[in-house]
Formats: sequence, C-alpha cells, structure tokens
Amino acid sequence: FQPFTKAERIQQLNDIDKSITELLKSAGLALKALSASQYTPDTPIDDRKKDFQSASGAYLSTLQTLDVNLRRQILGLEEADILPADKGKKDKQVNEFGKTAPAAEATIADGGMGKLDIGWLNSRSGRVERDMEAELWEKAKTFLERLEKGKSNG
Repeated sequence: FQPFTKAERIQQLNDIDKSITELLKSAGLALKALSASQYTPDTPIDDRKKDFQSASGAYLSTLQTLDVNLRRQILGLEEADILPADKGKKDKQVNEFGKTAPAAEATIADGGMGKLDIGWLNSRSGRVERDMEAELWEKAKTFLERLEKGKSNG
C-alpha cells in the first residue's frame, strides 16, 4: 500500500470539481430536453426521449463516479486522522430528548477536526492574495494616472 502524494490528492480533488461541473451540465441538458421551447413542434417525440435518456444517463453515471470519488476522499481524510471515523458517530448514545450523551461527545477531540490545524487552513484562505492583488492594482492605477498627467503636461 502506497499513500497518495499531495499532488495526486490535489489532482483527485480537481477531477471531483470537474465531475461536479459535468453533473450540472448533464442535469441542465436533461431538463432542456424536457422543455417545450427546446424543440420545434414537428420534432419527433422519440428524438426528445433519446436526448433526455442520453442526458439523464450521463447524469447518473457522473453522479455515481462523483459519489465513489468523494467517498475515497473521506476515507483518506479518516485514515489521516483529519476527520473522525464514522464509527464514533454511530456509537453515540441518544437520550429521550434526542441529544447525544456527553460521554460519546468526549471521544471526538479538537472539535471533531482531528489533527487538522485551523490556523493553517485560514492562512491559505486566499485573503492575503486578494489584498496583495488589490494593492498592486492600486499601484498600477496610480502609476498610469501619473503617466497620463506627465503626457498632458508635457
């Protein structure tokens, strides 16, 4: 058994992202095939059925692939102790008010986040990048304004 590298994990997440896009596209095509505005009145019903079946088949196939890939990612996170395993959730005791027992909740450490460092995630949220980009745009704007003033004065 060889664990996936970070690059492979990122590629898998990218593939999941693309699958979600494909899922939405095929759902849209299936709905479009059902709408009356998509076809002319003389379009045979069999063509419309065929289009719908094709789009809905693609939707279901993509949904199944997406489900498998997401489950693999969840299992990987559980194996890395980033997410708590499901067995901890199943073993919780529920009282008569539908609340979980405190003893069961105590088995999950760090708010259920395992070894995941929230500070690390926050530092990579992209806020710094957006702020730097805004600063660079402001500098570019100032530079161009000065350049234009120089041309109009000279």
